[in-house]
Amino acid sequence: MKITTTARSIIVLNFFLVALSLSAQVNLVPNPSFEEYTNCPVGPSEIYRTTFWEQPTEGTCDYFNECCVSSFPLIEPPSVGIPYNQLGIQAARTGSAYAGIIVHEDYDTTHLYREYLQVRLINPMITGNQYLIKFFVSLSDFSSKFSNGIGAYFSTTQIQQSNHFPFPYTPQINASGMINNYEDWTEITETFTPDSAFEYLTIGNFYQPFTYLLDTFTAQIDSFTLPLPMIYYYIDDVSVISLDTTSGLSETEKPKLKIFPNPASNQVTIEQLSVSGNQLSVEVYDALGRLVTLSIVEGQTSTIPLNLSKGVYLLRVKEKEEVVFWEKLMVE
Repeated sequence: MKITTTARSIIVLNFFLVALSLSAQVNLVPNPSFEEYTNCPVGPSEIYRTTFWEQPTEGTCDYFNECCVSSFPLIEPPSVGIPYNQLGIQAARTGSAYAGIIVHEDYDTTHLYREYLQVRLINPMITGNQYLIKFFVSLSDFSSKFSNGIGAYFSTTQIQQSNHFPFPYTPQINASGMINNYEDWTEITETFTPDSAFEYLTIGNFYQPFTYLLDTFTAQIDSFTLPLPMIYYYIDDVSVISLDTTSGLSETEKPKLKIFPNPASNQVTIEQLSVSGNQLSVEVYDALGRLVTLSIVEGQTSTIPLNLSKGVYLLRVKEKEEVVFWEKLMVE
């Protein structure tokens, strides 16, 4: 089913805060283990309930969380619960949540159906720097096959299409072998040096039909459950971490900033504590990773008007196209 945005104004999430140090090993993926959410999921196709992640096609992704409970606990598991759900049994690798996607289906002979997860990075990747890319997958117990058909694609802009077909892109990161581990999590990891300032990460199967490996799989949870005609992977703990300590601005050139008030209501003030007069780009993103406010400021003190609903946002400051500051912004 196609998603509809029904998130309420009360946002139940807790941003991870990071120190302002571009030389530190900071994960550029917001909400990397899907812990933060707007509302507890109640059924399939609800990836929109977790913050910052979305589905870029009509292939519907799922969000699993321990907060999901069954309406009939003695008869069936919660549809998107953890560890028990309607696609198998799997504990979260960390925390109490994860996502899930179909990477292959046998409902018809075309095998064209795909699901993808997409997120906007906190900070664009720096061209020429080396990054460690890592995420974990676990095969659903009810899958009928397993495959090597899962990878990660980085792009400078958001990729989308209004169907559920495979993306026509070549991922920079691919699984190195067949993944049939359903009892635990399998790590997919690789180092990557970007040739562009990539800002979006998309995870899924980018292979065209009949160009990736398949094998038959049976988990044997019980003698009454039939496998589903598809390959389904749970996904958890996604990270993009720079292995380099260099950046475009030196520590003495980076502006030291103070943001107040926080929590804010109808405006926020940015004060440059070290160097006055720098021209800065101030971006505010909502819990779905959408840019909702963009301001250009210059001078030691600048006030930015806010016309935002109550909730939690990410404020990001850029100078010369480099992110030099970010923090959680509460709007009351």
